[in-house]
Amino acid sequence: MMTERIFLMKGKETMSHGKARLLLQVDNLQKSVSFYTRQLGWELVEEAPAGHAALIRIWLNDEVVMVQRGQLTKQEHEVLEAYLTRWLQPKPFSPRAGDLVYIGVSSVNEVEKSLQENGWNELRKEEEKGHIRKVFVPAVDGYTFVFWEELFASDDEITKMYAEGIDELECAVDGLSEKQLNLTEAPGKWSVREQVLHLIDLELVTIHKVKFALAEPGRTYQGNRFSQDDWSVSLHYAARPITNEVQLFRSLRQHILGLCEHLPGALERTVITTNNREESVASLLKMMAGHARHHVRAVERIRELHGC
Repeated sequence: MMTERIFLMKGKETMSHGKARLLLQVDNLQKSVSFYTRQLGWELVEEAPAGHAALIRIWLNDEVVMVQRGQLTKQEHEVLEAYLTRWLQPKPFSPRAGDLVYIGVSSVNEVEKSLQENGWNELRKEEEKGHIRKVFVPAVDGYTFVFWEELFASDDEITKMYAEGIDELECAVDGLSEKQLNLTEAPGKWSVREQVLHLIDLELVTIHKVKFALAEPGRTYQGNRFSQDDWSVSLHYAARPITNEVQLFRSLRQHILGLCEHLPGALERTVITTNNREESVASLLKMMAGHARHHVRAVERIRELHGC
């Protein structure tokens, strides 16, 4: 099953001991390296022998590894594996053609300006007020890069977005039959059913962190990285009903909203992640609100496409 979106986070979040988190499969390594360095302004850091793989730096701190598709001899494979072990984090993100690859930046406008200087004159942009600004860049090998910038929102705006998500999800799936829940936007993409189950699982994972921030502000939070692909397969997203999960979504959000209303300074309370990054309740609620809205929009597009 093709993933719906891939996140490549900003700066130090992306890196683990200097290793890349993103792995791209390409048809022609030299052509792809030329595209990314000349058209996008990225930097070639290192290339494996025989031209089978390359390490590319995305502007400041982020890096991506590109591997050329094709058959290798046993010796070539061993050499390549040694380079990939040195370059990559364990279990890197590896999107497929057609996926969206998200890259966080400090200014989408600056990225747009740079791309236009390199000959990109037609760029699709989207913005959700108080949440995110994005510019979409179609690339070689079928990937689309989405450069995104987080936008400022007040605590009241964040709470409002988070609360509105309850009705937005319920309206998005209202009246759909079990058969219609299996509809997709394109072959290989997530169905309505999979979109919904994924967004609710992310809420469950993130709410655990929110509760620690509310109950024990300032403590170090240790949690495992959320693997959407593993969860979608292991938890049978493609076949499970969604009724109970949609009800759970309402209950979870109402529970958190009630706590935030009752606890003084709730949205400013924080946890410290294992990489020494401070995360506030406000930032976590904003992330969940935007994430759910993204998948609700996908469900709406599927319904419009199929007329249901």
